[in-house]
Parts: sequence; C-alpha cells; structure tokens
Amino acid sequence: MRKTLTALMLSLSTLPVLAQEAPKPDPTQLYSLLDGRTIVKIDPLSVAVGKLNLQVERLLAHGVSAQLGLYFTPEGATGTQSGAFHFQSYALSNSAILSPEQPRYIAISPQIRWYLNGGLGHGFYIQAHYRLQHSDFTRQHIHAQHKVVDDKMQYISVDYDGQATTHSYGLSIGAQWLFGRRKNIVLDWHILGVGRGFTRGSLTGTYTPAVSHAEVEKALRQDIPRDMTDAVFTFDATQPQVKVSKIKQASDIFDMGVSIGFRF
Repeated sequence: MRKTLTALMLSLSTLPVLAQEAPKPDPTQLYSLLDGRTIVKIDPLSVAVGKLNLQVERLLAHGVSAQLGLYFTPEGATGTQSGAFHFQSYALSNSAILSPEQPRYIAISPQIRWYLNGGLGHGFYIQAHYRLQHSDFTRQHIHAQHKVVDDKMQYISVDYDGQATTHSYGLSIGAQWLFGRRKNIVLDWHILGVGRGFTRGSLTGTYTPAVSHAEVEKALRQDIPRDMTDAVFTFDATQPQVKVSKIKQASDIFDMGVSIGFRF
C-alpha cells in the first residue's frame, strides 16, 4: 500500500511540470546582431530623389517604442517651394509624393509609438511626434499688386531668399512588419500622419520698379498670405532691397510613406 501511495504522489507531483508549456521565443530577440530592439529604416523613394529620410526605432517594451527621425533635403526644388512665404497652400509635408517642391531643409523628430497588438516592433500602431524643421528658400518670386494706371494693374516684383523655423506636433497611423527567416527585415508603412505647425521666418529680396518704401511695404503686406501683423520691414538706403522679418504662419501637416530597414 505504501508503495502504491508513493508512486501516486510522485505521479501527481510531475503533473505541473508536464502541464507547463515552453515559453514562445520573441521573434524580435531571435537571431539579432545585438539585442533585437533597435531598428534602422530609410525611405527608398526619398533616397532615389536625393533626399535623406532616416528613422532609428528603439523597442522599449511590449507595445511601446521610441523613434528618432532625421530628414534632410540638400537642394531646394526649382520654382515655387512649399512653405515659401508667397505659397498659397498652408499644407506642408515631408513626403516626396505629397510635396515634391520642397525647399532645402533639415529636420529632427522624436516620436513615440504604441503598437495596438502589444507587439515588439510589429503590428498596427499609433504614433505621436514633435518636429523641428529649418528651411531655406532660394530664388523665390513675389508678383504683388501695386496700383491701377489707365485701367491696367501695375505690379511690384520681388525676387527673394528666405529662411523659416517650424515647430509642429501631430499623430500618425501605420503598420510595421518583420520579414525573413530571422525576422530582421523591416517594412514600415506610414499610412497617414496629420498635425499642426507654427512657423517664424524672414526674407531678403530685391524689388522692381524702384518705388517708394511705403508702396513696397503696402504691396507685400497685402500680397503675402501670412500673418504680417508683427512683420518688420527694413530697407536698404542705396539699393532697391528689402528685408522682412517676424513673418508668422500656421500650417497643416500631412505625411505618408514607406520605409524599409533592418533590425539589430
């Protein structure tokens, strides 16, 4: 009887061990070069047109990651550049598709992601971001209405260069996948991002014809579709040149794109 009870107790004691399943390995930690929690990505379309769109993502915990984006356009587009002070649209975008007429700029953007499935670097996500951007506008042109002479509108032309600094905030939605036998290939589909930006800037230009300073200021205040309330006009004493500072504007931000990368 004792032998039977002893055998029964030993059998019962092994049941919890048998019932335990081996933990499933996390794909983000398998076969990685480091700890599997760092992802480096680029937008191939931006690279193809000579622009830098780089993101470095660090997986913090299940469902949460931090990302830093770096964006750089070395040469501005010819013609009217998005965000230029006479540009009629208030919408700005980092996308080479939505905004191919970008100026020369550099931007940095810290971001936080929440993966809706609790995954480590994969699944649908919501992303919040802050973005700091400095833009340089070159070879831009303003054709401002001046006055009517003999039933014909006279214009003041200003060829200018300018610079602007933009602070923006926004939210995005997207999805990210891990591919390959070792789950190290990353595809990030940034479906849509929206936000709001606030810009301060200045321009320096040469105007024709050589009319009075008051006429130039009046024409530009009326023609530039920005907040010119606090704008300061400074004129050269000997040349038909003007500098306009403290130009303000608010912009809507739209963004989208696809990035590929590697998990380390």
